Amino acid sequence: MEVAMRSNRYFFVVLLILLVPLVVLGQESILRLPPFTVSGKYLNQQLQDDTLANGKLPNRVYVLERGRLYLANAVFNNNGKWTLRLRANDTIPGVPKPVIMLYPTGTGTNPQNPPGNLFVLQGDLYMKNIIVTGYYEPVDSNRNNMQGALINMPAASPGSSIYIDSCILSNSNGNHIRTDGAPRTVKVTNSILANMGYIGRSNLGGGKAIDLRDTSTDSLIVVNNTIVNWQDRVIRHYPLSGPTGPLKYLLFDHNTLVNGMSYHGMLSLGSMGSRAIITNNLLLDPFCLGNDTDAVRQSEFVPSGEKDKYGFARMNWIFSVPNDTTKWTISNNFYAISDSGQAFYNSFASAGVTGEGAPLTWHINSKLGKDSTNAFTKVTMTLNNVPALMTKMSRWYRWVDGGNKTKNTPTSKWNNSYDYDRRGYVYFRDTLNCTYATTSVAYTGATGGFPAGDLNWFPTKKAAWLANPVSAVEKVDAIPQTFSLGQNYPNPFNPSTVLTFSVAKSSQVVLEVFNVLGQPVAKLVDEAMTPGTYRYEFNASVLSSGIYFYRLRAGEYVQTMKMVLTK
Repeated sequence: MEVAMRSNRYFFVVLLILLVPLVVLGQESILRLPPFTVSGKYLNQQLQDDTLANGKLPNRVYVLERGRLYLANAVFNNNGKWTLRLRANDTIPGVPKPVIMLYPTGTGTNPQNPPGNLFVLQGDLYMKNIIVTGYYEPVDSNRNNMQGALINMPAASPGSSIYIDSCILSNSNGNHIRTDGAPRTVKVTNSILANMGYIGRSNLGGGKAIDLRDTSTDSLIVVNNTIVNWQDRVIRHYPLSGPTGPLKYLLFDHNTLVNGMSYHGMLSLGSMGSRAIITNNLLLDPFCLGNDTDAVRQSEFVPSGEKDKYGFARMNWIFSVPNDTTKWTISNNFYAISDSGQAFYNSFASAGVTGEGAPLTWHINSKLGKDSTNAFTKVTMTLNNVPALMTKMSRWYRWVDGGNKTKNTPTSKWNNSYDYDRRGYVYFRDTLNCTYATTSVAYTGATGGFPAGDLNWFPTKKAAWLANPVSAVEKVDAIPQTFSLGQNYPNPFNPSTVLTFSVAKSSQVVLEVFNVLGQPVAKLVDEAMTPGTYRYEFNASVLSSGIYFYRLRAGEYVQTMKMVLTK
């Protein structure tokens, strides 16, 4: 045993020596950006000045000061396929995250408009511990000039990725994240997405958290987030004309969703690929407008092909284009309807509103089979501090002298007294509280006996969840012809990354992580596995920055790869 350990350590030390030149080239180049009050420059100007002076450095990391305000008065475009990285400086007890506000441009026909986006991406984006709001909140009237999006990936940038972790994104009239460019990966973790949509500048089709449009997406990963106040959809992947590119892999796990009008649905998934996992989520009033016979709303529920009793598109929270190949896992989700939400349904029952409606299409239910009974469980619960439900705006929409059940609502009849309970970023940072009673069945109802919903509201439970790889490995593809171990992505990463491996025949599989001394630091998999391609999300929050190696053993097959953790 001792000889074997020495041999392993020798192997890793030699491998490290061989990789030193790559590591040196991969070191971060950090530039700390001062806030507006110190620099006198907008954030977009500081980014542009750096790229003009020093080029688009491949390993540049822009660090923003905690507790400070940054203003952006023009779109910043990371054209040229380079990676844009922003994060807060190291955690300082009691000092909050830096805030970016979109500020009036001062130009054009309406100089009070903020820029249309914060970032337009032609390369990857990594953003961590940042707060972004779509208008200058100290002047509330700036809400009336709110623009369409916060982060945008245009059609000219296929193959890029977006990674958002531990951020707060708030206030856009269209979508917080929009991708027209067929992204590789969109990953949002440990974040709050709030205030999606504003009728004063757009229509009820605006107000989405993540809008994949009708392009293909390799992976969409949304884990441990809280999503509050959306008008239209949480996820939009919808074919406007012809078959949309597939969403190949979806993981929507341990999210808390609160106050959704869900005008065109909640998760509108379009064409799906090999895998869809929707598990362990907690929903409070996720379909506020209710199941209805509203032809304007129903016009974008058509991808499922299912009809209601009147022959129009059937409404569901979650729907997709039917196929026989997607493997669906939908389980351990819990939802509640508040008293005010039920009162809204009751008041319009005679006008065709039939309550909260069905979470899933008949097609998805058929693919789940007997497991469909565990997909969504209705419970009675309250959350400790959340904005009021948007029933005032929902009533205005149905009011003949208001929106009059039209998508393109007449702004001449709109004023902000009908807006939903739109709170500022300080509320979402300091006051929002989505904890719930530990006596609720949802508290132990998620996989492994953990609480349903965003585990960031239960820190001790989240720490236990991170240390427990329960249900972490997922079979995602057809039977491969050979054994293989893929390169993790993203790489470098912080704090989590995805490892993929293929098993060609039934084997005892061991997947382990080692430090540079060859010492094991985590055993991710140790079990008998059937042939298939698997994916494992490895969370390294308990490890320090540095180089690590992960090794796959399956029968006689052994392969080792390198990964870099940067914090």
